[in-house]
Amino acid sequence: MEFNQENRTFRAPCTVLDTVAEQLTDVDLTLPDYCPDIEKILKCTLNPKIHSKTLSGGQLQIDGECDVSVLYVGREKKTIRCCEHSVSFSQSFPVRDAGEGFIIITKTKPEYINCRALSPRRLVMHGAFSLYAKVITPKSAELFEPSGDSIETLSQTIPLCDLKANCQEQFTVSEEISAADKPAVDSLLYTKVTAGLTDAKAVSGKLLLYGDINISLFYLTDPESGETAKLNCVVPFQQILDCAGIDENTDNIYHVEVMSYDVRVKNDILSDKPTVAFDAMLCVSAEGYTTGEADIVTDAFCTAYACAPQFEDMKTVGGVCAIEDTFIQKTTVKIEGSKPSKILDIFADSGACETMPDGKNVTAKGKLNLCILALDENNVPFAVERACEIERVLPSADGCNTVLFGSVRVVSVSYRMTEDSAVDVRCELKFTGGAVNSERHRAVSSVEVFDDKPIAPDNCALTLYFASTGESLWDIAKSHNTALAPLMEENSLDGVTLESDRMLLIPKL
Repeated sequence: MEFNQENRTFRAPCTVLDTVAEQLTDVDLTLPDYCPDIEKILKCTLNPKIHSKTLSGGQLQIDGECDVSVLYVGREKKTIRCCEHSVSFSQSFPVRDAGEGFIIITKTKPEYINCRALSPRRLVMHGAFSLYAKVITPKSAELFEPSGDSIETLSQTIPLCDLKANCQEQFTVSEEISAADKPAVDSLLYTKVTAGLTDAKAVSGKLLLYGDINISLFYLTDPESGETAKLNCVVPFQQILDCAGIDENTDNIYHVEVMSYDVRVKNDILSDKPTVAFDAMLCVSAEGYTTGEADIVTDAFCTAYACAPQFEDMKTVGGVCAIEDTFIQKTTVKIEGSKPSKILDIFADSGACETMPDGKNVTAKGKLNLCILALDENNVPFAVERACEIERVLPSADGCNTVLFGSVRVVSVSYRMTEDSAVDVRCELKFTGGAVNSERHRAVSSVEVFDDKPIAPDNCALTLYFASTGESLWDIAKSHNTALAPLMEENSLDGVTLESDRMLLIPKL
């Protein structure tokens, strides 16, 4: 028979999918009539955007498009121009045991892009990007808590965080950006959009989120002269999420990702300063935990009947922390050949970062990709690309060993030209997300008691046991089929491990 028990239930996050797939992008592009002929290619970029991610019927479906952009120097006027082309992609992953209340985390990372001009008006491009997909779902587990006089248990107190809330929501932020104090916008050459949360408040099943969207634009102001300009702006947003189980007493972690965005110039015939229309699809994920302690049963036996305890490898969360680390990455880019007369802009992309725990700390590693657009001594545009390694120990993740979701973004870029044709670049990076301390414990899940196999009573009037230093009182009690508490009381012992050799009196039940 199963011994009478009253188990306590708790929930912990479980990653049921953590994978990556390579997506190929091939483009054969003929320039539209309004674009000038190509003199020199400056930079090719891949910009994957995710339009939808759905999980149904055991399949995760991710659909989107990859914008392929080419910055080049026009043949006649030697000005920077841009042409773009979008390629749709679709990827599915099998997912088992997702259950309900799951969270889907996606990331993209451009891997490479090769661009070749077959003629002044025809380009052939071949590239690839990595599509990362993770599915986290809450899993319920039970803490074995037997009741009854004849069952003996050995317990261990552990920190335990119970996952009370798990939610995710997608929403769109739209804004019109005025360029009234900037040079006129003729056409966009490069856009970069990132987002982050600045504050969050949880009240009775609701989450009020505040955040910023950082928009960086590099654009052409006059196609005749080739003049360019930059526009950096911040669009604040706020969103209310329904998140059952979360409140002001839960420890919460959050994540925001930019799934896709669209930036376009709106020409107004009544104004000589056009506006820039902006739409972004964001996805916010949140988890809420209650933090406390719990006793887990690590061993059990029955003093009246033969029994068979069942064990399981129990996964628990022992700590939760929100990650928010800002740091500075510095590098020097040596420009060979052309001597820059003017820096037009520096593009910085942090890409995807890997997080690696070492038992004490969590370290984020990745690459910072830089592209410097400049004019040479003859005022002809050229580009220099470099990549530098990022490695950062995340101090706000102390005590945690698993990053459930996190991302790093470039907050700002500044630079200084030196006399030896080098550029000192200073990037402010920010890592945000959430981490937990995942633990594993071997615990008793149930005890099967064989009531048809009673344990024969010991007819000895007195039992003495000569114990050695370091022996466990629990093991001694179990081997003599007696209870631990009377054994300790009878021998005036406080700890469960013997500190010296001694003789023990084994009590009868």
